[in-house]
Amino acid sequence: MPVVPTRFAVEFGEVFPFGAFVLGVEPSMAFSADANAPKQQERDKETGQLVWVVRALDANEDAARFGAEFKVKITADHQPVPPEKLPGFPFPPVEFDGLTITPYANNKGRIAHSFRAKGMQAPGGTARKPAPAREPKAA
Repeated sequence: MPVVPTRFAVEFGEVFPFGAFVLGVEPSMAFSADANAPKQQERDKETGQLVWVVRALDANEDAARFGAEFKVKITADHQPVPPEKLPGFPFPPVEFDGLTITPYANNKGRIAHSFRAKGMQAPGGTARKPAPAREPKAA
Protein backbone atom coordinates (compact mmCIF):
# COMPACT_ATOMS: atom_id res chain seq x y z
CA MET A 1 0.00 0.00 0.00
CA PRO A 2 1.52 3.38 -0.95
CA VAL A 3 2.44 5.84 1.77
CA VAL A 4 0.55 9.12 1.45
CA PRO A 5 2.71 12.05 2.59
CA THR A 6 1.23 14.28 5.26
CA ARG A 7 3.97 16.94 5.35
CA PHE A 8 4.61 18.98 2.24
CA ALA A 9 7.79 21.00 1.75
CA VAL A 10 7.18 24.69 0.99
CA GLU A 11 9.45 27.66 0.42
CA PHE A 12 9.35 30.24 3.20
CA GLY A 13 9.02 33.14 0.72
CA GLU A 14 6.04 31.54 -1.03
CA VAL A 15 4.10 31.18 2.22
CA PHE A 16 5.28 34.44 3.83
CA PRO A 17 6.20 36.82 0.98
CA PHE A 18 6.33 39.82 3.35
CA GLY A 19 8.39 37.92 5.93
CA ALA A 20 7.72 37.11 9.57
CA PHE A 21 8.78 38.10 13.08
CA VAL A 22 9.52 35.91 16.13
CA LEU A 23 7.34 36.53 19.19
CA GLY A 24 8.83 33.79 21.36
CA VAL A 25 10.06 30.20 21.70
CA GLU A 26 8.67 27.71 24.21
CA PRO A 27 8.61 23.95 24.78
CA SER A 28 5.80 22.01 23.11
CA MET A 29 4.10 20.00 25.83
CA ALA A 30 3.06 16.41 25.12
CA PHE A 31 -0.65 15.64 25.18
CA SER A 32 -1.95 13.48 28.00
CA ALA A 33 -5.57 12.42 28.49
CA ASP A 34 -4.86 12.30 32.24
CA ALA A 35 -5.09 15.86 33.58
CA ASN A 36 -3.17 14.77 36.71
CA ALA A 37 -0.22 13.33 34.80
CA PRO A 38 3.04 15.29 35.08
CA LYS A 39 3.66 17.64 32.16
CA GLN A 40 6.40 16.49 29.79
CA GLN A 41 7.93 18.14 26.76
CA GLU A 42 6.90 16.55 23.48
CA ARG A 43 9.48 14.49 21.58
CA ASP A 44 9.53 14.03 17.83
CA LYS A 45 8.29 10.58 16.83
CA GLU A 46 10.93 10.17 14.11
CA THR A 47 14.06 11.63 15.71
CA GLY A 48 13.35 11.54 19.45
CA GLN A 49 14.49 15.16 19.72
CA LEU A 50 12.65 17.71 21.85
CA VAL A 51 9.92 19.72 20.12
CA TRP A 52 9.84 23.52 20.46
CA VAL A 53 7.09 25.94 19.41
CA VAL A 54 8.11 29.22 17.80
CA ARG A 55 5.35 31.82 18.02
CA ALA A 56 5.62 34.12 15.02
CA LEU A 57 3.82 37.00 13.33
CA ASP A 58 3.11 37.17 9.59
CA ALA A 59 4.36 40.56 8.30
CA ASN A 60 1.56 40.71 5.71
CA GLU A 61 -0.89 43.39 6.92
CA ASP A 62 -3.80 41.57 5.23
CA ALA A 63 -3.05 38.45 7.28
CA ALA A 64 -4.29 40.26 10.41
CA ARG A 65 -7.87 39.73 9.21
CA PHE A 66 -7.37 35.99 9.68
CA GLY A 67 -5.05 36.13 12.68
CA ALA A 68 -1.49 37.11 11.87
CA GLU A 69 0.07 34.99 14.65
CA PHE A 70 1.10 31.45 13.75
CA LYS A 71 3.22 28.70 15.29
CA VAL A 72 6.04 26.63 13.85
CA LYS A 73 7.33 23.48 15.53
CA ILE A 74 11.08 22.87 15.46
CA THR A 75 12.83 19.74 16.73
CA ALA A 76 16.16 20.32 18.46
CA ASP A 77 18.14 19.03 21.44
CA HIS A 78 18.28 22.57 22.87
CA GLN A 79 15.92 25.54 22.71
CA PRO A 80 16.33 27.36 19.37
CA VAL A 81 17.60 30.94 19.65
CA PRO A 82 15.80 33.57 17.54
CA PRO A 83 17.78 36.01 15.39
CA GLU A 84 18.62 39.37 16.96
CA LYS A 85 16.21 42.31 16.76
CA LEU A 86 16.99 45.01 14.26
CA PRO A 87 16.93 48.68 15.27
CA GLY A 88 13.44 50.12 14.86
CA PHE A 89 11.66 46.76 14.94
CA PRO A 90 9.76 45.47 18.00
CA PHE A 91 10.47 41.81 17.14
CA PRO A 92 13.31 40.00 15.36
CA PRO A 93 12.65 39.18 11.69
CA VAL A 94 12.96 35.49 10.85
CA GLU A 95 13.00 32.93 8.05
CA PHE A 96 12.32 29.25 8.68
CA ASP A 97 14.58 26.63 7.07
CA GLY A 98 13.13 23.36 5.81
CA LEU A 99 9.55 24.59 6.22
CA THR A 100 6.77 22.01 5.83
CA ILE A 101 3.00 22.33 6.01
CA THR A 102 0.57 19.65 7.16
CA PRO A 103 -3.05 20.17 6.16
CA TYR A 104 -5.77 18.51 8.23
CA ALA A 105 -9.46 18.68 9.10
CA ASN A 106 -10.42 18.91 12.75
CA ASN A 107 -13.32 17.01 14.34
CA LYS A 108 -15.72 19.85 13.44
CA GLY A 109 -14.81 19.62 9.75
CA ARG A 110 -12.76 22.83 9.75
CA ILE A 111 -9.77 22.65 7.43
CA ALA A 112 -6.55 23.87 9.02
CA HIS A 113 -2.78 23.41 8.76
CA SER A 114 0.32 23.25 10.91
CA PHE A 115 3.92 24.20 10.22
CA ARG A 116 7.22 22.50 11.03
CA ALA A 117 10.74 23.63 10.23
CA LYS A 118 14.30 22.39 10.66
CA GLY A 119 15.52 25.72 12.01
CA MET A 120 15.29 29.48 11.87
CA GLN A 121 17.62 32.27 10.84
CA ALA A 122 17.74 35.97 10.11
CA PRO A 123 16.31 36.89 6.69
CA GLY A 124 18.73 36.68 3.80
CA GLY A 125 20.35 33.41 4.82
CA THR A 126 22.44 34.80 7.66
CA ALA A 127 22.26 32.13 10.33
CA ARG A 128 22.87 33.43 13.84
CA LYS A 129 26.41 32.82 14.98
CA PRO A 130 27.80 33.03 18.52
CA ALA A 131 29.36 36.37 19.42
CA PRO A 132 33.13 36.43 18.91
CA ALA A 133 35.24 36.18 22.05
CA ARG A 134 36.66 39.48 23.20
CA GLU A 135 40.38 39.82 23.61
CA PRO A 136 41.55 41.61 26.76
CA LYS A 137 42.87 45.13 26.16
CA ALA A 138 46.56 45.71 26.71
CA ALA A 139 47.24 48.15 29.55
